[in-house]
Amino acid sequence: MSILKKFVNSTINILGKLRVKINEIISIFSEAGRTNGYVETISNKADTVHLRVKDNSERSLKKAFEFNARNAIGRMGLGKVICAIDVTGELYFGRNGGLNVRQIKHENGTEESFSYVVLEIIKPRSLPLMAIPYKQGDDLTTIVKELLDYARSLRIIIEAVLFDRGFYIGDLIQYLNDNRMKYLIFVPENDAMKDYIALTNKFACFNHIMRWNKYKSTWETPVKIVIIWDKIWRKGKEIEYYWIFATNLKHSVSLIKTYKQRWQIETDFRVHDEARIKTRSNIHLVRYFYFLISLVLMANWQVNRIKHPNVPFKRYLKNIEHIFAEEIT
Repeated sequence: MSILKKFVNSTINILGKLRVKINEIISIFSEAGRTNGYVETISNKADTVHLRVKDNSERSLKKAFEFNARNAIGRMGLGKVICAIDVTGELYFGRNGGLNVRQIKHENGTEESFSYVVLEIIKPRSLPLMAIPYKQGDDLTTIVKELLDYARSLRIIIEAVLFDRGFYIGDLIQYLNDNRMKYLIFVPENDAMKDYIALTNKFACFNHIMRWNKYKSTWETPVKIVIIWDKIWRKGKEIEYYWIFATNLKHSVSLIKTYKQRWQIETDFRVHDEARIKTRSNIHLVRYFYFLISLVLMANWQVNRIKHPNVPFKRYLKNIEHIFAEEIT
């Protein structure tokens, strides 16, 4: 538990001289995550915490979280890794989100979400490395570049970065090529890809030129497109399917297996959603703070799983809640 205390303390020490014991804060956050509850309901200390958070910046939150990530990498003994980047969000049902939320379509009746672009190690073990707010009007490529620049500064060897179809962006691929980073991107089936599929039997590789606009200019980026024929189950039926990838990895049918590893980040998003720390605050910095705290707890859970692999996330939260609640008394 001393490891966890150092992790969480390094994150919340940005709060300055706070008249709340660190053990009490950890217990409150753990209970909120375990019960999927609101911090304001669980404790009367929320306003005090929020007041101090608002006096800080996104940069200070990132620096505090970076310390945690570097610590976790060392304790987990990570070297060569595969990473994934994806977008996740917290549904927002209020009316004062403004430019801090993004427009979405969701069956729960809301059209807005506080969104974050998350960088995570998915192999050999899961570990969240950083999350950056993705606000209305933000450029996704700029955020991804910041995450990748940060990832390259860590003491890990990145063997590949995996992306879903929303990241098939010329500017991003140009950045990856310029920095000699290995990548695998799932490509949407546009008209150009349909033409390539028509030329494909079981497996094919094409040299494609992406044209994209930036700074009122048109740019061209060469990219290798790999198309692989497969059979998949969909709605109870086996159908023919073509996987389309943009990549600079060695082209082979094993790219399908490599890409499926990206689903680990989506699994982790679901685990995170089941133990999300909620708040009624409309302030984006407070929302970001709690999102990072949730990732800190997940990172510590992953460290804990090295010795206790059978402890699920919610049970882990219950354990630390009880431990730190007892230390308060």
